[in-house]
Amino acid sequence: MRRRQREAPPPKLWPRFVLLGVLAVICALVMLWQPAPRTTENMSGDLGGKQVYIVHGYMASPGDHWFGWLKSQLEARGARVTILAMPDSSDPDPAAWQRHLQQSVERQDSDSYFVAHSLGCIALLHYLQSLPADTHIGGLLLVAGFSASLPTIPQLDTFTRSPALDADRIIGLSNQRAVIASRNDDAVPYALTVDLSRQLQAQLSTVEEGGHFLGREGFTTLPVAYDLLAAMMSARPD
Repeated sequence: MRRRQREAPPPKLWPRFVLLGVLAVICALVMLWQPAPRTTENMSGDLGGKQVYIVHGYMASPGDHWFGWLKSQLEARGARVTILAMPDSSDPDPAAWQRHLQQSVERQDSDSYFVAHSLGCIALLHYLQSLPADTHIGGLLLVAGFSASLPTIPQLDTFTRSPALDADRIIGLSNQRAVIASRNDDAVPYALTVDLSRQLQAQLSTVEEGGHFLGREGFTTLPVAYDLLAAMMSARPD
């Protein structure tokens, strides 16, 4: 009789499964050790106690352009944000705008930050330079600002004619000052915004094709403004 050959036992697979399990655990631990990306979701609350005021410009309102987007980004991180509704922006009066700023801005301290766009910049600067000498604010961000007459909008000359800009006073208010300008701005010439940044000794960020940073030009968000402001607000006090 032919002997039946004994079948070879199946290979033991458990060491392979154990090895795969160990590798999976190691990979999971490595992923846990990776720092989480800095987003508004995982930075919730880190700007608590900070106040931001946003001042719009000529023929604008709080709901225009990128103002609401910037507000939501900062509020997601715990900041309080107020977008001022400047009076009669289609036919603005400098004195009325100053009164509105005086009545609406409740904080002027090292945890308060100011953002302005276009005509709102010079109005805000006049307001800030009128504050008591010992005032110190957290930071200042100006977008498409100017302090000289605009050749294309002479009806706004009343804002730049008087009072004169007190650059030294503004510089003394805060060490954190930034200006955003666009090379192809057809409302406020690029050179005027650059000149303002030099007067204020402010950090200048240039956008090559930003226009006047209007919603109709596609600027319903403005990440460069958020990045600059968030950096100011996250910096350690002087």
